[in-house]
Amino acid sequence: MVFVTDALLRKCVVVCHALTKQGIEVAVGGTTRLSPGFFSRHGRRFLVYPSPSEAPEAFIETLLTYLRRHSHAMVLPVDDATAAVCGQYRQELERVSRVPLPPAEQLQFGLDKAPTMQLAERLGIPHPRTVLPTNSDEVHALAADLRAPLVVKPRSSSAGRGLVYVPTRDGLADAWKEVHRSFPLPMVQECVPNGRKFGVGLLMDDNGRCVASFVQEELRHFPLRDGMSTLQVSVWRPDLVERAVQFLNAIGWYGLAEVEFMEHPDTGEMLLLEVNPRVWASIQLAVACGVNFPYLLHRLTTGRPFEEVHRYALGRHCRWLLPGDILHFLANAERMRMRPSFFEFSPRETVYDGLYHDDLGATLGVLLSSAHYLFDPEMWRLVLRGKVAGGAQTSAALGPRPSMSASASL
Repeated sequence: MVFVTDALLRKCVVVCHALTKQGIEVAVGGTTRLSPGFFSRHGRRFLVYPSPSEAPEAFIETLLTYLRRHSHAMVLPVDDATAAVCGQYRQELERVSRVPLPPAEQLQFGLDKAPTMQLAERLGIPHPRTVLPTNSDEVHALAADLRAPLVVKPRSSSAGRGLVYVPTRDGLADAWKEVHRSFPLPMVQECVPNGRKFGVGLLMDDNGRCVASFVQEELRHFPLRDGMSTLQVSVWRPDLVERAVQFLNAIGWYGLAEVEFMEHPDTGEMLLLEVNPRVWASIQLAVACGVNFPYLLHRLTTGRPFEEVHRYALGRHCRWLLPGDILHFLANAERMRMRPSFFEFSPRETVYDGLYHDDLGATLGVLLSSAHYLFDPEMWRLVLRGKVAGGAQTSAALGPRPSMSASASL
């Protein structure tokens, strides 16, 4: 049996489906019973635990108590907060189970974007030019060589939360202080024009060998520029796989990771953006295309043989329709000229993330957990305006509010 965390998230349901279809039983954990993972028919056991981000010690104690009572071959942390805490308490957890995470030092490259950018600089891997102020007085001096527009970016957030775009240097220090209040010591980067984005999903063994790979292009997002992808397509990019493997080997990575790249629209240069150190939100597409990362990770972690997987179906789409792609449609001024069209529904070529024809309970859970968007004024402001007035474009509407992260079913 495998214990899967973060029952609130769509990707938890995908992981459960991917494992149980291979005959592996799963137990599901989360912070609230009103979670898609708890509604799923695939879970055999369920555990409500304290928030790993707000009460990490209580979370780990609850998890350890459960694991001492119930034998599990593997604990699979699905999101950043659970991965961070499980990595911190890895020794204690591995007395009662297996945790497929890299050592804490290597894991930090996925949890903190700053060392990722620093390593890319040392390796000569193209990336957005970045500086790391330690206080607001350093901001202008360190950013003197960066070209505006600029972006102040949290070091450890996701889905575009906390980003502030600064068109000129005039508001840079104030923008840095604004982000710093919620996300300590943010980075300042040159704002690269929006280009094609790619996610490279990899599974690395403990010898640094890539044993499974998959590449997707992210076609639509919400928020529009830096949010989570709402539509992806499987593509063949061995060059990106090679670059991603090179970077992960420089870290000394083990287990799952997604390495994100963006193509500079003016130069065609492929820029490294970040490393996601756990199951990525749109893993549904990889599984649907034939790369069952959760199952392969289980085989790797338990020492069982398996064949490497580097071939997969191409041209398949995955769509996060509710509410992700709907929100993108509402926010996009070019909504009627989008390609592919919002109104194209092709069940043969498209898998719908969050809508599970063989698991209606989980689908109901996704719908219920997404309903909060109807009553979130900050989200509607982001949809209707795309930016907040005041000289700096921001994604702060996706800021560090537990209620948002706890309800988004991302």
